[in-house]
Amino acid sequence: MMARPLPDQSPQTEVVKPPAGPGAPGPKPARTSWPWAIAALALGSIAVVALYWETAWSMVTTWRDSPAFSHGFLIVPISAYLVWQQRSRLARVCPRSSMLGLGAAALGALAWLIGETAGVVLVQQAAFVFVLQSLFLAALGPKATRLIAFPLLYLYFAVPFGTFLIAPLQDLTAIFVVRFLQLVGIPVYLDGIFIYIPSGSFEVAEACAGVRFLIASVALGAIFAHEFYRQLWRRMLFMALSIGVPIVANGFRATGLVFLAHYSNYEIAVGADHLTYGFIFLSFVLFCLLGLGFLFREAYRAPDLEPDAEPAQTSSFAVAPQSHPASAIGVALIAAGSWAYADHVDSRTPGGPLVFAPPTLETWEPAAPAHTDWKPSFPNSSQEYLLGFQDGEAHVDLYVAYFAQQHQGAEVVNWNNSLTGQNPWQRAGRGGGETAVGPETLDFRYERIIDGPRGRMVWYWYWVDGRLTASPYVAKLLEVKAKLLGGEQAAAVIAVAADYSGNPSTSRPAFERFLTQAWPIDRVFGRPRG
Repeated sequence: MMARPLPDQSPQTEVVKPPAGPGAPGPKPARTSWPWAIAALALGSIAVVALYWETAWSMVTTWRDSPAFSHGFLIVPISAYLVWQQRSRLARVCPRSSMLGLGAAALGALAWLIGETAGVVLVQQAAFVFVLQSLFLAALGPKATRLIAFPLLYLYFAVPFGTFLIAPLQDLTAIFVVRFLQLVGIPVYLDGIFIYIPSGSFEVAEACAGVRFLIASVALGAIFAHEFYRQLWRRMLFMALSIGVPIVANGFRATGLVFLAHYSNYEIAVGADHLTYGFIFLSFVLFCLLGLGFLFREAYRAPDLEPDAEPAQTSSFAVAPQSHPASAIGVALIAAGSWAYADHVDSRTPGGPLVFAPPTLETWEPAAPAHTDWKPSFPNSSQEYLLGFQDGEAHVDLYVAYFAQQHQGAEVVNWNNSLTGQNPWQRAGRGGGETAVGPETLDFRYERIIDGPRGRMVWYWYWVDGRLTASPYVAKLLEVKAKLLGGEQAAAVIAVAADYSGNPSTSRPAFERFLTQAWPIDRVFGRPRG
């Protein structure tokens, strides 16, 4: 037999917690802080939008005026709905004010200031969205913000970006069409974005670049991948398809339109038919892309609801009215600081009027411009000059656009500027290069423009803060430096143009002889006085 110990007969003591009295502290549910957090978000958002009103309104006007960005009206409602879908998870998280949000807001405000100073609207708009996102991080904390990270990031699709892709996509589409025509044996000649076949000619216009379709596909693909896939590699693969398929499809669209026009003796696929057939084809491609993605969707699995990692009783109602409004006020003050400094920068004294001093050259004599119908367009420039120079049979035109002070809509680097000018000239190509000017190597940017059989090559540079550069990016950085840190407020664009016949490189010797005698090229105008 085995001896078993007798059970403990000592009386059990039960600890009974007294009921909490009216003034006794007790655990608070996480939702008690949400009213203050939501109020802070609402008031902070109103303050940020009010301070950056011009930036916010520029986004809305672009949605309204540009068909390529009309989807921007849907982005905010979609993001709000995605946040609403997370309400059950957010209710289990206690919002915490975070200093990280204030730091992020400071970075966003600095980026907005740089964009405002440089006149780059895209940077201003992206920074404006970033400051709003920082407000959520400041008022809710990392844990709650992480739950709504995708809806917040999706707001970037409200920024009207993508116009910088027009020129590269035009070139890519033109090359795609030419390669396909060569494959099927149709004689073809490519001149920049102009395609010539025996039956006629085609231009890959800006509307044919496919930017609108690409942006819509990426925006739709992002939300599709988020909703139907859980694994990262699946999401990344579908996003890659959302980028690649529209580009390739647009190439086939343009090729198909050329075929239809060619074999129908230009009776179809021209005029209104051109747009109708293209829209139908690209819509079909988008439908097929989404259908393919839907076939490989993952089974929906509700995400685990994670309780708040911190004790609920630490988020007492008494702390909330101090922390959440304070974070919103902090973000608003940071935004106000950037706005006030930008206003101070705009009030700086502009440069004096330009004292133009045409260069005296050894062999080049002043002459009338080669063409009366070529005039570059630099809106709101303070002064413009167009002169011609003759050296035997060689002729070079010199163009200068001077800005006493750069501001939004009056800049040497701006999307609205055009070295092509008005019709009948059209851009056929652009790029950069270098040439030898005496012992120095000179970088330059160029545009090649045509009007039927006529062709012109234009080399150009930017003069900003007393320095000459061929890079538009360096020109923007010099503009920011001059405005924020002090420097020459005046700026100019300097261009030389010459005709060519057949091969564009035939204009190069005239440029090199002219630049050798005129260099440094910025001496062709006197320094601003006053």
